[in-house]
Parts: sequence; C-alpha cells; structure tokens
Amino acid sequence: MDTFSSYFAAPPASAYRWDNLKQSVSPSVRTHLQNVYTNLAVMLSISAAGAYLDMTRMLPVLRGGSFSLFTTFASLLAFAFTPPTPQNHITRKYLLYAFALSKGLSLGPLIQSTMYINPSNVFIALLSAALLFGSFSASALLTPRRDALYIGGLLSSAVTIMMGMSIVNLFLRNSSLFSAELYLGLLVFAGYVIFDTQVILAKAELGNRDYLAHSMELYVDLVAIFVRILIILQKKEADKERERRKKNEKRR
Repeated sequence: MDTFSSYFAAPPASAYRWDNLKQSVSPSVRTHLQNVYTNLAVMLSISAAGAYLDMTRMLPVLRGGSFSLFTTFASLLAFAFTPPTPQNHITRKYLLYAFALSKGLSLGPLIQSTMYINPSNVFIALLSAALLFGSFSASALLTPRRDALYIGGLLSSAVTIMMGMSIVNLFLRNSSLFSAELYLGLLVFAGYVIFDTQVILAKAELGNRDYLAHSMELYVDLVAIFVRILIILQKKEADKERERRKKNEKRR
C-alpha cells in the first residue's frame, strides 16, 4: 500500500495535480516501471527462499516466529526512515530485501500447514494471486485515465472496517465474521493493486522514480492477496473435514 514512499523526497503536495497527468506512458516512465516490476520479482524470489528456509530448517536461526516478526518490522521501519538518496540506495535495497526475506520466513509456517492438509492449495493460491495481481495491475497500466486514484479514501475506510472486524472477532470468535473479513480483505487489496499501480504511474510522471519504495507497495499488496487466498482455501479444507467427521459420526 502507498504508505511510506510519499513521505520521502517527493515533489511538493501542490505538484500532484492528477488532472494534468499524461494519459500515455513516456519511455522514461516505462523504464521506471520495468525497474519496479523487476525488483518486485527479486523480492518475491527472496521471500520464496525465506519460506523454504523456514520449512526445511536448513538454518535454525532463520525461522518464522518472533524473530522473523521483529526483523520484518525493524527492516521495514529502517527502510521507511532512510531517505532515498543516491548515497543510501544500496542500504535501502538491502533493507528492502531483508524485509522480503523476513516476510518469507513468517509465511513459512502457514505454507507448511497448508501443504500438510493439501499441497495443491499452495499452487492454487500462488497461481490465483499471480493472475489476480497481473490482471488488476495490467488494467491499471492500460487505463488511459487516472480515475482509480480517487478510490484511495474508500479503500482506507475499508481497511479501517477490517481492523474493527478483527478486534471484535478477537472476543466473538465467529467463523462467519472471520470469513467476511477474509473476503473483504481480498477485495480491498485487489483494489489497492489498481490504486497503487496508478499512484506509481502518477508519481513517476511527476518525477518520483523511487522504484524501491514503489515495488515495496506492490509487494505488500500481492503478498496480502496470496495470504488471504491461502487461508480461504485452508478454511474450506477444514470445513470439508469437519463435515466429513459429522457424517461419519451420524452413521455410527
């Protein structure tokens, strides 16, 4: 999500006049987008390596849990508060990759538990997330106008609602509310793919070429979509198993 990049070395707020944005993508902006998506692919590869390290336990120190949770937030905060200057470019890149590795470690237990129940669900979640992300991101890139920029407030409100639902469900432990939160989150982050892609285009057209921060925003959206699809599939498997046990008990 568009959380941190606008905080650093961006043009003044008055410069962001969305109505004046170009409707065609210039060669320099296309180069910037190539850098964004290339770095996004690198981050995803690092996260996959982190999840693999957690599941195989090749390096006992690199495990999902409190360690990975701490390093995820620490590296993200360090990246956020490191100015995007040429002198800091390598430092910010390593911090971003440390964030991707830590996030992969954190995803390891979830992926492993899903593989234990039904390994095919991991592949289905990966494919579904990739198709969903690719479709929405491509539609945002190909849309000639920047209408999606105005849905940011709606998406932020939806995130607030999701947070409220999560807090309420800590006490209620309601399965239906949890499912509603999952599907709402999937819809919201799909919307953020469109929104963040067009914001990245807008900022690039206005001179902000911080491809590290921009790829981080899309990475957060894509991982959020993948996690929710994976949990939805896992929940469906658990519901099927519960129904199967009930039927077996009735037969007895």
